[in-house]
Amino acid sequence: MSVRPAGGPGRHAASRVLASVPWVIVLLGVGLLTAMLVVALVAFRAPERRPVAEPPPPQPLSLPSLPALPGLAPASPLPATPTPTSATPSAQATSRPPVPAGARSPRPADRADGALTASYRVTGSDRDSFTARLVVGNGTDDAREWRVELLFGGNVKSVQVSSGGAGIAVTSTGAGRYTLRGTGPLDPGQSRTLGLRFTRHGTGDRPGSCTVNGADCVIG
Repeated sequence: MSVRPAGGPGRHAASRVLASVPWVIVLLGVGLLTAMLVVALVAFRAPERRPVAEPPPPQPLSLPSLPALPGLAPASPLPATPTPTSATPSAQATSRPPVPAGARSPRPADRADGALTASYRVTGSDRDSFTARLVVGNGTDDAREWRVELLFGGNVKSVQVSSGGAGIAVTSTGAGRYTLRGTGPLDPGQSRTLGLRFTRHGTGDRPGSCTVNGADCVIG
């Protein structure tokens, strides 16, 4: 009868199994850690941005066309009517041109407007006297008597007809007021030129008023 020594083949197999167990545990631990790492990476990974689709361009609005009403024709543009031209000159074209500022008025003797006219203009001046010219014209169709009245300030003391004074009467009706009158009528279309000399104290050689038969004179 044979006796098996202690620690036979069964004992050796059990020892090998126990020796391989730690490696199995290590392999399982490594696999578990790998799985956990993969899960963590997936969980903390930033989500990818999805491209935002651009909105479609706006569509043009189209208005519905109204149907044509029966019996009505579309309106046609009216033809342009030419402006008639007139060969008759306007009132502005036939009127007299305006007199420029500073221009002298025509002498009364040159105006035939159907009335008596007169003009007064200073021709010279010094400290105590001055001279003037008075022109009286007859624009009527018949002979007329004439009378010129001059009104100065109180500084004018006297007047004397120095030329062309034949047939002229001079009177004073107050301080600075003088009346010149023809002793005979003035023929139609004729004029009379008088030279006047005034004495004065101070200044001033233009009358404040000048009339011929009540109408205003031209003071130049």
